[in-house]
Amino acid sequence: MSSILECIRTVGRGERGRKPLSFEQAYKVMDEYLDGQVGDDQMAMLMMLIRVQNETKQEIAGFVSAFQSRMPDIGADIDWPCYAGKRYSAGPPWQLLAAKILADNGYKVLLHGYKDPTMDRLHVEDFLEKVGIETAKDAKQAKSILKKHNIAYLPLAHFAPQAETMIGWKQRYGLRTPINTVVRALNPSKARLGLRGSFHPGFQQLHAEVEHEIGKTSHAVISFKGQSGESEYNPKVSQTVWMSSTEGVESYYWQERQLDEIDNSYKCPLGTSVEQRHLMVNTIIETMAAVLFTELQDRDRAIAVADRYWHQFIGAESR
Repeated sequence: MSSILECIRTVGRGERGRKPLSFEQAYKVMDEYLDGQVGDDQMAMLMMLIRVQNETKQEIAGFVSAFQSRMPDIGADIDWPCYAGKRYSAGPPWQLLAAKILADNGYKVLLHGYKDPTMDRLHVEDFLEKVGIETAKDAKQAKSILKKHNIAYLPLAHFAPQAETMIGWKQRYGLRTPINTVVRALNPSKARLGLRGSFHPGFQQLHAEVEHEIGKTSHAVISFKGQSGESEYNPKVSQTVWMSSTEGVESYYWQERQLDEIDNSYKCPLGTSVEQRHLMVNTIIETMAAVLFTELQDRDRAIAVADRYWHQFIGAESR
């Protein structure tokens, strides 16, 4: 018998009686939904009730683990979710160049995401060809592309179509559900490193705690307030970032830091204006540094390596 009614009662009772789902409950009900044992209407009701109360790390980790149990091992070093899209005023998705440069330096990078057709934002899917990143039609092809080029983009619909269906519930019910948190943590490549960009306060810590619940001994993830909620670090702000590693979850306060002396000669294929090139370079370097920090655990060293990667990149592009 399905556990959906028990889960709805657990989170939907009166103020004194309700409580969040355990990891085991969340895993089981999502597993049943993915198997077709639970209907969309019941699952949507459960997700809305959870969202109203604010999802917990155990609930999200359980949901994510159910999805991950069905995913093949694509094999990558860096997991890079791209789900929010950027506001036009924030510039094009420079994170693509950061990811490409890391791939050029030997890291296997899998980007995955979803483009919301109702959101008037700049999404990575519209810029992939401009920087030479291929889109995979399924997990098998993603693995092949990674082997050849070290970087690939895998749309959510091509590895977790039911999650895309769930994201679409926002249009039907007028409210985001915890699935927006879930998809960022799916890590379809089982990468050892990852980054999580989010917008709303509190979710930076939540994402790191979820990662620790899921993979206490297998990977390290940096979580921060991303530009427009994307997995792109904003160099113009000071903020607390959170990292999940084998040691646990730690927070770090990073002061705003921008390099003043930069080379503005690079003609960005994403259409970056001359006025935005300074911000573009600093964004790329800081985003790479955030990823590298998960290995080096020293921000100064991470920025120095990222800066070197950038100059190697523009040097190669100018030849």
